[in-house]
Amino acid sequence: MAVRLNVLILRPTGAGSAWHGHCDDLIGHVLGRPGLDVTLLERLPVAGEESTEMLALESIGGHAACLAWDAPENVLADLDRAGRPMLRRPHADDPDATSSVGASAGASERPHANGDRAPGRMYFFDMREKPSATAVLDSLVKLLQTLQVPTFQIAGGAISGAIGGAKPEASSPTPNTSEPSPVSKPEPDSKPADTPPAKSSPLSTSKPVARDSPQENGDALDRLVDQLDELDI
Repeated sequence: MAVRLNVLILRPTGAGSAWHGHCDDLIGHVLGRPGLDVTLLERLPVAGEESTEMLALESIGGHAACLAWDAPENVLADLDRAGRPMLRRPHADDPDATSSVGASAGASERPHANGDRAPGRMYFFDMREKPSATAVLDSLVKLLQTLQVPTFQIAGGAISGAIGGAKPEASSPTPNTSEPSPVSKPEPDSKPADTPPAKSSPLSTSKPVARDSPQENGDALDRLVDQLDELDI
């Protein structure tokens, strides 16, 4: 969720037409700016009263930038009486804010009409010293940027962002593209040096068996018949 900055503008009272014109110019610069939620109050209410100012003050939560044409100690005391205690926090345009933290903290410890409430953070802008509305708008934008915090996204059982590191990629099964390597055949003329010479086959050295031709077989049969005739069998 994006961080937004609440901007509380307290309209100057009895300070002359110059400051009122400055306030109107400032409102025209900050209204509708991205990331800025502007609340304009004619005065700070008293704790327990039912008024539009009280409802608007109660709607401001968390940290807020307060723009006022008054001393920061007076504004902190008025906010404490309104039941909205604030702690003045330092920023680029208010480096001396730490000198007023203790006084505001002590005032916030007193009971209020609307019950105890934890003090919020206030970034004060003394508009008596900042006549340029454009410069104030630039300061508010820079303050908003300092309040931005990195976001984290949980995905795949790991945290990613500014600290977690790179987002893990979804693992997919890797197709098996490996093929069985062909069996290497030895070269015809390659054989180990220590291989004994092959023995000759017995059949290769034996003399082929002689076979009788058909004519010789017929002559032998005739002789056998003649011998049988002589024996009168």
